[in-house]
Amino acid sequence: MKKFVFLLLAGVMTVSCATGCRKKAVRERKEKVVRVGVMKPVYKMFQQRIPVQGTVAPVRYATLSSKTSGSLDILEASEGKQMKKNDLLFQVDKSNLENQVTVAQRQFDVCRSEVETAKIALDLAKIRLRKAELDFKRAQTLHQTKAISQENYESAEVDLKGAVAEVESSNAQLKIAIAKRDQQENNLKIARKNLADSEVRAPFDGIITLCDFEPNEYVSQGTAILKIEDQSLLEVECFISSVYYNMITPGKTRADFKLDGKNAGSAVVSYRSPSVDPLSRTFKIKIRLPKDTPLVSGLLCDVELMLQERKGYGIPADAIMTRDKGREVIFAFDNGKAKMIEVKRGIVEPVYAEIIGGSKLKDESVIISGHTFVNNGDKVVSNRMEK
Repeated sequence: MKKFVFLLLAGVMTVSCATGCRKKAVRERKEKVVRVGVMKPVYKMFQQRIPVQGTVAPVRYATLSSKTSGSLDILEASEGKQMKKNDLLFQVDKSNLENQVTVAQRQFDVCRSEVETAKIALDLAKIRLRKAELDFKRAQTLHQTKAISQENYESAEVDLKGAVAEVESSNAQLKIAIAKRDQQENNLKIARKNLADSEVRAPFDGIITLCDFEPNEYVSQGTAILKIEDQSLLEVECFISSVYYNMITPGKTRADFKLDGKNAGSAVVSYRSPSVDPLSRTFKIKIRLPKDTPLVSGLLCDVELMLQERKGYGIPADAIMTRDKGREVIFAFDNGKAKMIEVKRGIVEPVYAEIIGGSKLKDESVIISGHTFVNNGDKVVSNRMEK
């Protein structure tokens, strides 16, 4: 019996001790003070940038092909050679095409002479027709007075009809000669055009970047002979996610270039494609490079696009926390207590985040360290003001 009473008393004491410990822990937890670091919101320029890569390409370039088949008689261009506008680059089948022009010219001259001969023949036929008309009128008058025989009258009539037929025949011959002349003139124009097409000149000032042929090689019509680029005028082409389509404005959006981590100049976007590719969900932009750029065509360079920038107040991005229903909040140091403030972030940089309407918080001491351990109204203490 004594043993039972002893065990009962021991149990009561244990329960009392546990209850006291819990009350003490609760009291200590309520009295707990969190040490935090605070700072005033900073006023600075916030920038939203996106890094992309682009390919440097010439604004003006041309791949020049042969317009006719034949031997590459003349080749003035070679890789790396600087050419001026209208400089002769190459010519195909020069001698043969010049001979064709000469032959066509002679045939045209012959046809032109035939036209002149036909005109003279027509004029003579018209003269004979007028004489035959006069003879027939005279024969009619004499026949009425029975001054000439019926045979002579009929002979005059036949001569008139023969003169009419001769005029018609001469006129037809003239038309045939004119048609042959016009046809041969077209042949001459074609021969001259073929000769002109065989001669290819530089469309602009540039440098030859590709030439795969040697003089006297045979080339077919449409064969690409060389490529020329104007490397004084370059641009960078980039493909960007459609998310940023409405944030890029040609003539305004700035781009900074880097090559091997070194600054390679800045420029503004000069072109934005009018639509987004439905398969890749990307769109193309072009950025015209300044003339003193160290970049050359074909290079892959790093590009940073400045989507937006503005001045405002901000705090370290990790001081902003997300609470229920996606609310973004910060805590301010307010007379020894944590005060929760709902905010809306703007431009987010690697360290700082802009606070929309942040001027209202410019005098607040924002908790930037230790804030993950506090709730609204908790006691907090700050040993120093962080920067």
